[in-house]
This record gives sequence, C-alpha cells and structure tokens, in this order.
Amino acid sequence: MKIYLENENKRKSVYDILNIFYDDSEIIFANEGDILILENKVIFNKKNYDYKDNYQLKSTLYNILVKKTSYKSPWGMLTGSKPSKLLQKQSPDQIKEKYFLSDEKLNLLVDIKNEQDKLRFNKDDFNLYINIPFCPSRCDYCSYPTLIGPDHDRLTYIDTLCHEIDMIDLPKDLDSIYVGGGTPSDLSLYDFEKLLDKINERFFSFEYIFEAGREDTLDEKKLKLLSNYGVTGISLNPQTFNKEIIKSVGRAYDYNHFLKMYEKARELGFIINMDFIVGLVGESAKNFEKNFEILEKLQPDNITFHALATKSGSKYRENNKKGSIEDALIISKSIKDFTEKNYYKAYYLYRQKNIISNLENVGYQKNNTAQRYNIIINEELENVIGLGMNANTKLMNGKKYRNARNLRDYTENIENIIKDKNMMIKSN
Repeated sequence: MKIYLENENKRKSVYDILNIFYDDSEIIFANEGDILILENKVIFNKKNYDYKDNYQLKSTLYNILVKKTSYKSPWGMLTGSKPSKLLQKQSPDQIKEKYFLSDEKLNLLVDIKNEQDKLRFNKDDFNLYINIPFCPSRCDYCSYPTLIGPDHDRLTYIDTLCHEIDMIDLPKDLDSIYVGGGTPSDLSLYDFEKLLDKINERFFSFEYIFEAGREDTLDEKKLKLLSNYGVTGISLNPQTFNKEIIKSVGRAYDYNHFLKMYEKARELGFIINMDFIVGLVGESAKNFEKNFEILEKLQPDNITFHALATKSGSKYRENNKKGSIEDALIISKSIKDFTEKNYYKAYYLYRQKNIISNLENVGYQKNNTAQRYNIIINEELENVIGLGMNANTKLMNGKKYRNARNLRDYTENIENIIKDKNMMIKSN
C-alpha cells in the first residue's frame, strides 16, 4: 500500500490506521500513492473525502480501508495501548460509536472495568519492579534487551542491584513487588537467595510476584526458597504446549519437568499464572487446541494470552517471520469460549503496535486471584519504581526515569541512578 503524505506531522496517525489492515512491511510512504493524504482531504479512487481534525482523518481513512479490504477490525479504529482508559471519560455507547468497536471488545472492556472496580488503589502508594535481565537463550519472538548465557558478570549485577535496593528511598510497606526480566529464575541458587534476602530485608508486600517463566531454569530448591521468602505468586510460562512450535523458537521444552514444577508450586500454595502467545509461526488454530486441553486439566489461577507483536530486535522481525492472521482471529474466539466455560474473568488488558490481527493481550483470573501489579502498571494507578538494568520508573506526578540500558552503564553509574531517582521520589 503506497501512501502520499503532504504533511509529515500526520505520519503517525496515518500509519496507525494503515497498520490495522497491513503489515508494516507493506506500508510505503512515497511521492505518489494509492491514497493521497492532503492537508484537509483524503483522495482515494479519484474521490475526495474532507476532514477537519485528526480524529476525522483517522476515521475517514479507517472507513476507506474497511471498504477496500473487506476487513472490519473488532477493535475498530482504536490503536492505543490502553483502551480501558476510555471508560474513565466516555460511556460504552459513546466509545462504540466513535471508534467502531465490536460488541465483543466493548463488552470485554466493560467486564475488565467491573473486575478492577472491585479493588481499591491509592495514588500515593508505591510498587516495586525489579529487573533480572538474564536468560538461558533468546526466543525468536523476543525483543527485550536480555543477556544470554552464563558468561556475563552476574555476581557484579546482583551486588549492584542489592545496593540499589538498599539505597532507594522507599517506605518498607509496598503495595506490590514484581521480579521480572529476562528470566529471574535463571539465577544461580546463591544469587537467587542473596536477592530474595535483600528484598525481604528492605521491603514487605502482601503481593509478591516472581517470574519463573521457563521450567528449564526451575527446580524444587528454588521453588521452596521463593515460598520461604514470602513470594505469593509465580509466572510459569509455557507460551505453548506444542513441542515442535516451542522448540522452533529456540526454547527448551520438557513437559514432564514442567508438570512436576507446576505440581510443586501448587503444593507450596503459590498463585500461578501461565502465559501463552497467539500468533507463533507455524501454530494453527487447530494446533492451539492442545493448549486448551491441557489448561482445562491444570486450571491455573491466572492465564495471560498475548497476541504476538513483532518488534525490532526479534529474530521474527529480522527474518520477516509472521504467524497466521486468520488463525489468530480463530484462536481469539476460542479463548473467549474457553475462559467462559472454565469461569475465568478478564481483569487487565493492553495492546501493542504491530500486534497480530490487531488483537490484544488479556490477563484472566479465577477465584479472586487478580494480580494487583498488572492492573497498576497498565492502568497507571499508583507509583512504580523500577530497579535494575533498563528498569522503568513512573510516578503519579508524571515524572519518569529509565535506568541504564546495558550492564556496564548500569553498574558504573549506579550512584547517579540512585541519586536521580531518590530526588524524583522526594518530589512526588
């Protein structure tokens, strides 16, 4: 799809709508095009469509492309990452009319708001995110700045991180603690316990979540340590139970070991989340049914279904690998059927650029096990302080801070990082 754009300031708005219908590699901005975007009108098939503002530009372009492609997105022309925020200022009917949402997605937003309204949040409270950037290998779909393999100086990183934990100027009682990555469970037992001990020395929270996403990094000793140090929930993330698919992305797979770790985590009383990806290359809707069959037997407390977003830095993006748009839409419908049948309730949602089939990422819970941190970070309801390499801090007064993005800069500049963030926290 070639687009002529008279005003470069409109590029993002135009691209966002085009990306609903076309892969980013198919969108070309040129000196001539199939569609001409002029200052106050759109020209397509020799017909003029006037617009007055950015909303009218986007809605006009969306409706032109619906007719051209015969595809109507279930999210309509919505492209933002946090659509649930619209319900804070507009009624469901207003949102549907303005953005052309399907009833299914509108009802999903309303259901999520109803679940979130059961909980109470305080804009003055603090939450802690701790980043462990290490992974045993990089999955082909992953774009995160992780450090692969055992060769990096993990001991220095953990020492630096523990110093940051020591010196950050936060109250002892927090709303939530979330240890993510990367793969935090890839740490050695020594580093694992050192980190957990330091966190407990400084902080307390009734919700304490630890990502233990890859079963190949877990054993019973680590699970027992997590339990002993007061961790309340873990993420144990298969991404898919289809062996050929998960091995094709460069990830180890041992279902028997996974099941053993899941059963031990159950025995220890953790709230367990499992992540799955919709849109992995080669995984059809029929293949995906295996995930539902196993999930129906396991019945984890939380399930998060992520629609694949192909991002720069991933091998998928580098090699132009893409999942099936048609299969992703079928799987999305099957997720709705599965969650309703098994009494799971959607409790948070976010969307991303270049997301397959213009879908969404949704977290589901049952038996009132929603993770507060997921709601807080996505709805921006409380202060979040990020510790560790590349960790983000966002305060309710609008101030943001991002730690150094690589290991050397993080360890060498830790004193300045601590000083800068403590000044932000004090001004909040």
